[in-house]
Amino acid sequence: MAERREWLVTNGIGGFASGTVAGSLTRRYHGLLIAALKPPLGRTLLVSKLEETVEYREQAVQLSTNHWHGGTVAPTGFLFLERFRLEGTTPVWTFAIADALLEKRIWMEPGENTTYVRFSLIRGTLPVRLNLRAFINHRDYHWTTLNTLPEFSITPITHGLQILPTGGSPFILAASKGSVETVSTWYYNYDLPLERQRGLPDREHHLHIGTWIIDLNPGEEITWMAGTRL
Repeated sequence: MAERREWLVTNGIGGFASGTVAGSLTRRYHGLLIAALKPPLGRTLLVSKLEETVEYREQAVQLSTNHWHGGTVAPTGFLFLERFRLEGTTPVWTFAIADALLEKRIWMEPGENTTYVRFSLIRGTLPVRLNLRAFINHRDYHWTTLNTLPEFSITPITHGLQILPTGGSPFILAASKGSVETVSTWYYNYDLPLERQRGLPDREHHLHIGTWIIDLNPGEEITWMAGTRL
């Protein structure tokens, strides 16, 4: 059920973010930042997804979900999803990890190619450690990245990274606090089952560009963002 339901947020100038409630990518139009680089045109996938691992009480729980070409589903983070709701047009997830409740919400800044993801530890007897793995791309939103992989240069900034695609527009990924480790590893053959139903290419590759490590106390929140405004 969580994979059949989809969410969408927009910025009013042609850009958007979308996905499934389960967190899996099931169509080429799913992504955390699909920017309108020439508003309202030039829709380009810049940030594919943010994958969360929560360390709490000596256990590490992955909250993301992925389909892989060949039939494997891993990880299966949707199993920790206690509730999904909309606050107005803002999608909100609540995950249960032991006795802790972690809330996530996603929205876009009106008039800007900027997506925000906020995490709030609304209940817990101890702090949690968030490991946020960002996956990026650089392609027209109608295409898929397969044989020709885009190239990027990376510059560290405060709590984040500035990304410059070869021949493209720069964008930034940053958190309100925490440390970031630069990575550059392609993950191959994400499965896109809804594209297969349409008779179109049904797999894609995405680049793991960085991992944010953030400690979050009960009652505290942090915001991670991706945007083209430098």
